Amino acid sequence: MGALIESVAVSRPGLFRRGSVDLAVKAATDCLLEARLDPNELGLLINVGIYRDRDIGEPSIASFIQRRIKANELFTGSEGTFSFDLNNGAGGMITAIMALDGFLASGAVKYGLVVASDAEPHPGRCPTYPFVPAGAALVLSQGRSGEGFLHFRTDTFTEYAADFSSRIEWTARGRKNKNILVVKQKEEYARHCARCVQEKLADFLKEISLSMEEIDIVIPTPGPPGWREALAGEPGMSERMMALPAEFSRMHTAGLGFALMQAREEGRFARARNCLFLTVGSGITVGFALYRNPS
Repeated sequence: MGALIESVAVSRPGLFRRGSVDLAVKAATDCLLEARLDPNELGLLINVGIYRDRDIGEPSIASFIQRRIKANELFTGSEGTFSFDLNNGAGGMITAIMALDGFLASGAVKYGLVVASDAEPHPGRCPTYPFVPAGAALVLSQGRSGEGFLHFRTDTFTEYAADFSSRIEWTARGRKNKNILVVKQKEEYARHCARCVQEKLADFLKEISLSMEEIDIVIPTPGPPGWREALAGEPGMSERMMALPAEFSRMHTAGLGFALMQAREEGRFARARNCLFLTVGSGITVGFALYRNPS
């Protein structure tokens, strides 16, 4: 048995919703409404967003989200919501699902929430910041035997570690010095992402004892721009991989949630039996997950 997707929701900026926490809260709230779940029933909340309002490091962004969605704000000594941040770039949602799957399988929690969101930390002041603001959330529960997320795999190619990087620099801004976010990406990054997936895809399919012909749909990380096109030549991939709007390729941690939402809206996800989730991110780290829809 594996973690079963109960609901999915996404968010974009609105009149009073611009920061990363706002985007996460909107997606989480809509996700809980779709699942018809009381926030107090959440046993675990994992936030995987990277680019946060004002580059906040402590306390965790997950704690802000937990408070605003009113998920067991006060610990009563009986049941509570454990929340924390988990950082793995564009592969964060799958990594969080993998962690949550263990809690669900053990019976430690009945429901869990994975939330992702990114927004420019200091709007207009972050040189080369490449991502569009977006948020996404998934509610998961424990599935029956043979359904849900059944297998995961991650591989990291450290030889490409310098392809994508982001850091905080102490920079002069007028008469003051400020911490400024700087993001750098090499031209070869997208091509290297596709190459890393190609190297490990056959190994993953062998582990799950399935051929590419038995995969009904591939739900990929949308970005970086161009990487999905570079992978299209892989046998059986182009007809199974979700075709996504170009704008999605400029999303970061929430991108996988948007890809899943589009697959649901088009009806392809519901019709699929074996679903392959595919992520790439800095490192370069590639992630694979097999999800089997209930029969």
